[in-house]
Amino acid sequence: MVRVGGIIVIGAIFAVLAVSFFFYSDEVLTDVKVSSFGEPVQVGDVMFDVQYVTNFDFLQKTKEFKLAEKAEIDRGLIEASNEKPTHTYFQIQVTAENKGNDIVRFTGGQLHLYDGSNKRFSPIFVGYGDNELSLIDLEPQKAVTMTTQFDIEYDEEMQYRVGIVPNRHGMDGTQEIAFICIKNCS
Repeated sequence: MVRVGGIIVIGAIFAVLAVSFFFYSDEVLTDVKVSSFGEPVQVGDVMFDVQYVTNFDFLQKTKEFKLAEKAEIDRGLIEASNEKPTHTYFQIQVTAENKGNDIVRFTGGQLHLYDGSNKRFSPIFVGYGDNELSLIDLEPQKAVTMTTQFDIEYDEEMQYRVGIVPNRHGMDGTQEIAFICIKNCS
């Protein structure tokens, strides 16, 4: 009697785990989109067009940003950004168009640069102008064009891709991520 009861309990536990996994996986599994050179890609309600711009050895901060940054540093909230990169600033231009009917929050932290060996680089906010990507609330049916940069050891022959990864700071309503080849695509 104990064996039959034990088998039923163990079977019930596995059944509950299977049903739970089915519903959980439907919520968390992501759809990965891959785009070739120059092709826009849609992630959630936002259509992205990402292009390589150029490399910089120096990006000058605006006077207004320097004052605001100093106040934040004095309060201990942030560390100073660098006008001069450790290696090279690899700059990209991002056009994001909200195709949906709701405001979508988009941040620079949702973009990552990947080189040919899949090394990931996070964007660097310098504060050089109004068109630098930091935090944007994309209005429905409108597009914005911004730039951001990555501090990398640039290799002319290396393939570079941008990953668009929604997170809790923006675009959190989608289960899609995208990778867009922007340099030396084959």
